[in-house]
Amino acid sequence: AKGVRLVLRDAKDGLAFKPCAVANYTSAAADCLNQSSRYALVLMLAYHMTNDSAYAQQAATLIRSWSTKLVSIDNSDKQIRLDVSRWVPAMIWAADLLEGTPGWTSSDRQTFRAMLVNHMLLKGQQAAERTNNWGDAGNVLRLSIALYANLPNEQAAAIGDWKAKIEPMLLDGSLPEENGRGTSALGYNQVALSSKTVFAEMLRRHGDDSLYRYRTSRGVGLQHGWDFLAVQVVAAKNGQCIWPHTPNNCVDYSNKSGWELAYAYWSNPVHLGPIHLTRPYGWSNWADPGYSTVLFGKP
Repeated sequence: AKGVRLVLRDAKDGLAFKPCAVANYTSAAADCLNQSSRYALVLMLAYHMTNDSAYAQQAATLIRSWSTKLVSIDNSDKQIRLDVSRWVPAMIWAADLLEGTPGWTSSDRQTFRAMLVNHMLLKGQQAAERTNNWGDAGNVLRLSIALYANLPNEQAAAIGDWKAKIEPMLLDGSLPEENGRGTSALGYNQVALSSKTVFAEMLRRHGDDSLYRYRTSRGVGLQHGWDFLAVQVVAAKNGQCIWPHTPNNCVDYSNKSGWELAYAYWSNPVHLGPIHLTRPYGWSNWADPGYSTVLFGKP
């Protein structure tokens, strides 16, 4: 119930949000892209809860403002690669939820797909060149575009890269690329694992749940990561230092939105530890699932 109230409250703000898309995207427009994606998604969640067409109309307006105005993205600023990969997937998911609504036409769909393929896909591919959470976010964007625009070769390439990026996972379920973050390693591990799991979930919704069961050459996979991090999140919240990858075993407390998705799939009670500390989850500001309590939450 709290998750629903959160969605409807944010959707009310979304109705008042003014389109702010730019023709030539630079980092100065980062907040605009972030909020546009956030409100497009939450407006469509609210629409499917209430059937109030005002939500769908505003979501379509926000997406259309980008697809009809954007002509270039600054390629000199590498941070943009991550930002686009973090936020644009939510806009794609919102467009998917717009299918069948009166205000979203085949022309709208084609124009949006063209923007994604001509401008956004490259940013996801560039982000995916990194082996850390940047690459995970980039792959979420790549797969979102591939599924939405029907690009089977890009989908296959993204899946192959997903497998390569999970291969270094340690036996305890942590990610060495994120363990080097010092006291922030707990948060970065969750962000990276959330993106990897969102990727697996998108494929599952298209009939392929194999990545949930995928194991590396060490025999570890997504579930091992979540099981390991669940204990660590609760310990960090309680001030206990049991993290094995810092000199003093301490890390900063962090609680990301992928927990709802992990618990929805595996139903492991240990995952409820982090969930009960934070639920309901709202906009995540990353490529992990915003509003995950409403999307995936199990009592």
